[in-house]
Amino acid sequence: MSKRILAVLCCAVCLCGNANAAQILRAPTFTTTHAIIDYFYEQLQLAIEATQEDFGEMKVVRVKIPVEEERQLRNLNDNIADIAWATCTRERNEQYTPVAVPFTAGLFGIRLAVVREEDSNITQVDSLESLQSFVAVQSSKWHDYLVLQQNGITVLASDRFSAYRAIERGLADFYPRGAVEITEEMEQANVPKLSIAPGFALRYPMFFIIYVKKGNDALAERLNTGFARTLESGKYKALLSEKAWFVEAQQLVQNRQFIDLDNFQANAACLKAGEYVPAILSQDNTTAPSPNSDKPD
Repeated sequence: MSKRILAVLCCAVCLCGNANAAQILRAPTFTTTHAIIDYFYEQLQLAIEATQEDFGEMKVVRVKIPVEEERQLRNLNDNIADIAWATCTRERNEQYTPVAVPFTAGLFGIRLAVVREEDSNITQVDSLESLQSFVAVQSSKWHDYLVLQQNGITVLASDRFSAYRAIERGLADFYPRGAVEITEEMEQANVPKLSIAPGFALRYPMFFIIYVKKGNDALAERLNTGFARTLESGKYKALLSEKAWFVEAQQLVQNRQFIDLDNFQANAACLKAGEYVPAILSQDNTTAPSPNSDKPD
């Protein structure tokens, strides 16, 4: 066999090998730690496995450098990552392609209030009007900050953990945190003199979803197809229902007076994620939250 023929055969083998090689999906690394983040990757993996037969093998690789939400999104256009997890907004839907699946079944849009244990005044809140007489604290980097402001609530700008100190020092009266993250975060913050206000919770349409780069239609199609299949098969719900933080969050929101706020940043594309919530929570022996909500900050 001539050297030329051998060379051609070697090239053919290489080409076949490349054709069958697994696709790589570059996913972000978060700057915070929480069991919810591991769950995000588990749901992503289920969606990929559900589409492997018709879309091919795909391997998820995490980008090494941890980044916050806005940087995750910019990394899409900078070709550093293929997906980003972020709060769904009208503006982001214009800049990126949303994969509108509510990763925590709407519970990120239900906010419980962290307050000083001795503050008995705020525990009497039962309406937006009564809440507006108190001062909230919130990270100005998060869209929750604008939601609170646009609903007539005075908001002190802070960051994630400094906000707890603001409550302790009396600089603000309450710190709204997501039902799925509040207890673990309070443990990390080490705030024995603070507690979760009983009686009420804020509720507004907010969904934490996946975004891909505009024009990456193949990946968007695969993810939408994969999540549709895991939702239909029940695998999506089964994975969510086994998580201790999800079970605890459902218990925390029971028997509360919900104060509904408007979220002017959420458009129809965002609210589409809420359409999945009733099916995810169906046949559970708990009261489902509004389908108009869902994020770790």
